[in-house]
Amino acid sequence: MSDPARITLVRGGEQALVDRAIASTVAGIRHSCPDVDRESVDASTDDAVHEFRNMCAPTLFGSDMIVVVTGLQSAEDAFADALTEVLADQPENVWLVLHHDATAGGKKLLEAVRAAGASEVECLAVKKGKAAIEVISQEFARRKRRATSDAINVLYESVGHDLPMLFAAVGQLVADIDDDPITEVHVHAYFAGVADVAGWQIADHVWNRRPAQALESVRHAAATGNASGVGVMSVLAMMSAVRNIIRVGGLGPGASDADVARELGIPPWKDKVSSLRQQWSRWSGDQRRLAASLVELADAEALMKGGLEPGQALDVEQKLFELEKLVVSTGGR
Repeated sequence: MSDPARITLVRGGEQALVDRAIASTVAGIRHSCPDVDRESVDASTDDAVHEFRNMCAPTLFGSDMIVVVTGLQSAEDAFADALTEVLADQPENVWLVLHHDATAGGKKLLEAVRAAGASEVECLAVKKGKAAIEVISQEFARRKRRATSDAINVLYESVGHDLPMLFAAVGQLVADIDDDPITEVHVHAYFAGVADVAGWQIADHVWNRRPAQALESVRHAAATGNASGVGVMSVLAMMSAVRNIIRVGGLGPGASDADVARELGIPPWKDKVSSLRQQWSRWSGDQRRLAASLVELADAEALMKGGLEPGQALDVEQKLFELEKLVVSTGGR
C-alpha cells in the first residue's frame, strides 16, 4: 500500500460523498500511522487562523496530526495566508485534508493547494438517474458485494435520490443478506414494510391493471409496516406514475427509450421505460377511464390526508378501506 498523500483536496458539494472522502482519507493515513491525532477547523470562522496555526505548530514530542480544514471557499485573506505558509513549508508530522465546495469563492487558494501537489478527490453533486445508479453500484463494490442491475434500479426508485439513505440501505442489505448477488427480490422483501416502497409497488400493480395483486399488496403493507402511512404514500405513488404514463402516451410510439427518459426526467433504464410503455398500452384504449382516475386520485388524496370535511379525519382502518376500494376500482377493467 502506497504512503498516503500529505495533502488531500476534497472538492465538491455532495455532502455524503464529502463525508465519505474525508473519512476514507483519514482512515488511510491512520493505516499508515496508527497513533496520529485528528483536529478539524472551519476556515470561515473568526478563530480559524489561530486554531489552524496551533494545529500545525511543532510540538515538543513531535506528535503526528491530521488537520481537516473545511470551508476553504469562504476563507478570509488571513487564513489563506496561513495555509499558504504551511503549504510552502509543511511540517513532516502534519497531513492536510482540505475541503472546497467547488463554488466560486477561494479560487486563488484552491490554485495554491493544487500547486502544492495535493491529491484531489471530486465530490461534485450527483445528478439523478444514471449518475446516481453508478454511485449505488460503486457503493456495493466498495463493500465487496454484487447486486444485479434490477436490484440497484429498484433500490433507487424505492429510496429516492437521497445519498445518505441510499448508502444506509446498501449497508443494511449487505449486512443482512448473505446471497450473492443481491437481487430485486431481496430489495422488495427487505423494504416490504416501508410505506413509500409499498406505495410504489401498489401503484405498479394498479397501472398494470392487476387489482388483485394491488389489493394483496395493500393488505400486506398494512400488516407488516406503518399502516397509517400506506394510504398517503400509495396515492402519491399512483399520481406520480399516472402522470408519467400519460406523458409517455403523448410522446407517441416513434419516440426512442432515450427520448422518453429525457422527457420524463427518469433514469434511462430500458426496463423502466418499457414498463411505462406497456402500462400506456393497457390504458390507451380506455382513456376516459384513465382521465376519470385522475379525479378519483385527487379525491383520494384528500381522504388519505384528512377527511371529506375539515375536522373530520378518517381513522387508519377507514383510510385503508378507501384505499382498497380505490385500487380495485382503478386497476380493474
